[in-house]
Parts: sequence; structure tokens; C-alpha cells
Amino acid sequence: MPRHTDELAVRGRLERREGTELFVVDERLSGYDTFLSTTLRLDRPVHLPELPVRILTFDDVTVLAPLVSVLPQAQAGEGWSGTLLIPHGARPPTIPDDLAQAAAEAGVDTSGWSPAEARQLLTFLGESGSGPVRTERIGLIIAALAGRS
Repeated sequence: MPRHTDELAVRGRLERREGTELFVVDERLSGYDTFLSTTLRLDRPVHLPELPVRILTFDDVTVLAPLVSVLPQAQAGEGWSGTLLIPHGARPPTIPDDLAQAAAEAGVDTSGWSPAEARQLLTFLGESGSGPVRTERIGLIIAALAGRS
């Protein structure tokens, strides 16, 4: 059985924070679980076939944090490139039941959302908790999406 199901080419720049090297990815990863431990096959600045890393994805950046110290000679700002060996493929965003029901009732198709749009809208909704604020935000999301068609 394979240890990974997806390979993703990545590159970025090295940064050092509190004595730890971090691999800052040029483009934020979307659709992959944050805090997921995986393997980076590092090609540059040195070749490392299996570097265990943790994926940390925030609002605007993804950072790969090595689980072992490997680059004592690394320079902050130095470029790097490699391949992430992901143990599962990209996961589509999960649309909450209440939003899915409202979208279906309004005839709004949510399958065409871009990853960035889904992240923004679902975060906006998720921060509302439950109750009237959530209901209002669902209405705003549906109105915005319906207005595009």
C-alpha cells in the first residue's frame, strides 16, 4: 500500500524563527489539511529524499515546518524547491448542511466555487456561530452567489 496518494510540486523561501528553519511556500496550499504531517522530497538547496514536515496553512500563507533539524547552513531568504508527498488527495471544502439547503432552495450551485472563494465564504459563515447572525450570513452568501448568474 502506498504511503502517499498525491504528489505536489512546491517551492518557496527559507526562514528561520526562534532557531528553527521553516519552508515558506510561494503559493498558499488550499484543500490540504493543516497540521497534517507528511514528507517533503527536497530538491534544492540540498537533496533530501524524505524530510518529515508538518503543513501549517494560515489565512494567507502555508509553511512547512520540518519535524527534524536538517539545514544548519541554510540562509534566511534562500530559495528551495521540492515535492510534497501527501497521504491523501486534496479535500474539497465541506459545505454545512444549512448553507447547502439554502443554496438548493435558491437554485444556487456551490460546486463551481474557487478554492479561495470557498475558503472566504465558509470562514465568513463559520465565524458567525449559530442563531440570527448565521442566518443573516447565509442569506448574504446566497444573495451574492445568486447575483453572479
